[in-house]
Amino acid sequence: MLGAKAIARAKINLYLEVGAKRPDGFHDITSVMQAIDVSDELYFRQTDGSAGLISVRCSDRRVPVGEDNIVWKAIEVFLDKTCVVLEGGVEVIINKRIPVGAGLAGGSADAAAALLAMDRMLELELLETELMEMASMVGSDVPFCMVGGTSLAKGRGEILEKLPDMPSFKVVLAGSDAEASTAEVYRRFDEMNEPGSSDGMLDRMLEAVRARDLDAVCGALYNDLEAVTTEAEQVEEYKKTALDAGAPGAMMTGSGPTVFALVQGLEEAAEVALELGQVAPVTIITSFAGRGAELG
Repeated sequence: MLGAKAIARAKINLYLEVGAKRPDGFHDITSVMQAIDVSDELYFRQTDGSAGLISVRCSDRRVPVGEDNIVWKAIEVFLDKTCVVLEGGVEVIINKRIPVGAGLAGGSADAAAALLAMDRMLELELLETELMEMASMVGSDVPFCMVGGTSLAKGRGEILEKLPDMPSFKVVLAGSDAEASTAEVYRRFDEMNEPGSSDGMLDRMLEAVRARDLDAVCGALYNDLEAVTTEAEQVEEYKKTALDAGAPGAMMTGSGPTVFALVQGLEEAAEVALELGQVAPVTIITSFAGRGAELG
């Protein structure tokens, strides 16, 4: 096959507890991750190699397109682990719809999609376990972005326990055009004198997810990094606006600065989005997704 198309889905963290920094520089985390139906589209084609082994283009100019692009890294890992020698090269075009630097794992989602697309394009039919091993080598959120749905993630995010898929609850995202530095947020977390306490919130969240109870999920939302975000005033404004508009729960996702509000249906989502649109430059209505990356 000469080409492939893949869909990359974003994620939110319904629960995020951050542990101490590990010797490898990462932090141990405990997180309940949820895929959402905001997605990038990636197009792959084999080339004659005149532009190099790998070339990446993206619709968003803020995304790097050289060796520091995570899709580039995913392709390198794929070729190394499969020992495939390309006759020519591979070109990737990323149609970016997931906001950049927003805590939604847009880069990790693209990397997961890249692994699937390379497998399809080269017609290798690798096992899911093989692809997941590669995903864990590429980045912490990449394994989850491969499988999507709802999962409990541990380690640096690569150890996953599949949880029951929840109904297609609606999600309203509120963000800005600014990108958050994940490294800076974690540095501030490490400097915090008194780490946050989850006070048994994980058990509450897992019980809520298994019961597929939106109100209970909203009552157990938790994010250690919200206390050290570089955009604290903005996050609090977005959360207050969402809650005042009737959302039963709102929280920052990942290292931010995007805030998500959870509601039951589309009518409620529209009401919340209308109010958030008054204060947030970027407002998106979406829903929970039962899938992660997939071939188009």
